[in-house]
Amino acid sequence: MTRVPTNAGVADPSAPPAARRRTLALTAVGNVFEWYDFTVYGFFAPAIAATFFPKQDSLAALLSTFVVFVIGFLARPVGGLIFGRLVDRRGRKSIMLFSMLLMAGGALLIAVAPGYATAGVLGTIIVVLGRMCQGLSAGGEQGSAGMFLVEWAGPGRRAFFGSFLNSAATTGVLLGALLGALLTSTLGTATVNAWAWRIPFFLGAVLALVVFFLRREVEESPVYREIRAAHESGQTVEDPAAVRRMPNGAIFFVLLAFTALWTTTTFITLTYMPTFAFAIVGVNASGSLWATALGAGLTAALIPLGGYVSDRVGRRPVILFSAIGYLVLTVPLFALITTTKEFWAVLLLEFVLAFFSAPILGVGIAVFVEMYHGRNHGFLVTVTLAVGVTLFGGFGPYICTWLISLTGQPLSASYWVVAVALLTLISTIFIPKDLHTRPLSR
Repeated sequence: MTRVPTNAGVADPSAPPAARRRTLALTAVGNVFEWYDFTVYGFFAPAIAATFFPKQDSLAALLSTFVVFVIGFLARPVGGLIFGRLVDRRGRKSIMLFSMLLMAGGALLIAVAPGYATAGVLGTIIVVLGRMCQGLSAGGEQGSAGMFLVEWAGPGRRAFFGSFLNSAATTGVLLGALLGALLTSTLGTATVNAWAWRIPFFLGAVLALVVFFLRREVEESPVYREIRAAHESGQTVEDPAAVRRMPNGAIFFVLLAFTALWTTTTFITLTYMPTFAFAIVGVNASGSLWATALGAGLTAALIPLGGYVSDRVGRRPVILFSAIGYLVLTVPLFALITTTKEFWAVLLLEFVLAFFSAPILGVGIAVFVEMYHGRNHGFLVTVTLAVGVTLFGGFGPYICTWLISLTGQPLSASYWVVAVALLTLISTIFIPKDLHTRPLSR
């Protein structure tokens, strides 16, 4: 194990505060629109089902739509494999730029795809290609942007800086939910199902291009610049901290388990919830979207607080807090929605779970960057994130819908959430207590 003999765990001391704030803002805003583009598909799943799978019964059409949703996630590990190597070789910034172009292209393909009534299966093929582009993009973006933020932060602020990636992602989910609620409230469900669902995808393509041009002005991570210069000159020494670190192969499985609840907080509690409440339970469509939008807003606001607290008390306590909260509260809150079928029940779930989603979302990126070590650091972070999000985020909505179809009970969706919370709870045993104070290994 080698380590570059630099201050690689510390952000560039010469960088002025304004440069740090600009870097943080442009990285975060890019992730806002990256996740807006990627998750807005989930908000409009019923409309997309009506457009591309009109001859099936409603639940079967919804399952088919979520199969396409999963395809976007299956492309994420491929994106992680492709771009993860480039993150280490070409830098964080170049991958962040290319990912925005790929996301814009994917959103545009979905926006222009002809419906089944017009072009038959051709439209579905175009949507699949669009989701694949989005998946490849997201597979490269999250790891590169996460490392970029943590490396700019330095010790004592790594979770706080990294938390803005997930705060931005949740804000992207919020924008998708707000736009969905606005369109449904003003145009009506019938119009949204007919054509208005395409508007968010056109908008997403434009916003991704805007971010691409803004990000061109961001400087590369000072840590990466230092490491690259040292590697080119052959300056490496043994890393004395390596003997205390778990092997990267074992870390991979620990982080997959850790990711289980982290991704579920976004892809079930937020992205899937409007579809669950409206299409399965029967809550008013616009009310479901407004409740989710408000919950996403509260979650996004609390995430940096979770990162800030974790930088002071460690990673384990905040992860345990999130996992225990989901274990205890998920089933009762889902049951309230299924029995009352009211807007306020969805809103209550979103608000209560926001306080347990935010801590793990605040610490997530930092844990990934801090746990791994070695020269393939960027590759390992990027691939593991992509695989974890695919397994537990991408398949989550499909599994929940399948469980409901199998049992005939909407409440069965909550059992999947409880299962992933338990898995994450177990993973905390293997996360070092002093992880937040260790130097970043290279």
